[in-house]
Amino acid sequence: MKRLPSGIIISCQLEPGDPIQDTSFIVNMAVSASFAGAVAVRTNNAEHVRAIKRSVNIPVIGLVKDRNYEAFITPTFEHARSVIEAGADLVAIDCTRRDRPIPLDRLFEQIRSNFPDIGIIADIADETDAQLVAPLKPDYLATTLSGYTPYTEKFALPNIALVGKLHARFDIPVIAEGGYSTFKQVQLALQMGAHAVVIGTAITRPWLVIKKFVDIFNQSYEREV
Repeated sequence: MKRLPSGIIISCQLEPGDPIQDTSFIVNMAVSASFAGAVAVRTNNAEHVRAIKRSVNIPVIGLVKDRNYEAFITPTFEHARSVIEAGADLVAIDCTRRDRPIPLDRLFEQIRSNFPDIGIIADIADETDAQLVAPLKPDYLATTLSGYTPYTEKFALPNIALVGKLHARFDIPVIAEGGYSTFKQVQLALQMGAHAVVIGTAITRPWLVIKKFVDIFNQSYEREV
């Protein structure tokens, strides 16, 4: 399995409704990430995995978001196979307690029996999720879904405290992900034991950053008027 070096991972993904749906945008973000020294790229769907693998030499974490399921990040073996066969070095799986189409242990077994060299990242939301998936021995625990499940929706992001709890409790490298947008947050996550930190929206969805500036301007302008 290709191990992830310690460092910054850039999440290059597009969501439905984003103003850009061009694969070249994803590829250019991945190239920029590699040029700047990121240790890996995380991306959604086989098309984007394949395009990025042709353009960069750093590891690619593949996933498929299928919102027909509550546990929607790579919920089935067919989803996992699609990004692995496209070239993903690791696959990210929703390992929360939400409903899923097949049990996690079966999904892990299917991936490992068919693709033994592929790493598995368990995307979790809290310590209980991590405790339940730990016996399956994922290669990494990622805090990706903290704040995005019914039982963690009140958690402030980024959930840096969760990184520390996971690092102290489990002998599995922890990837800090979810809401990281400042240098200080990254430093704190590393101090709490993170092996790597994922940066996504703050960098790779610039229209949301632009909108914040526009909203601030409009609010200030309305007060002035």
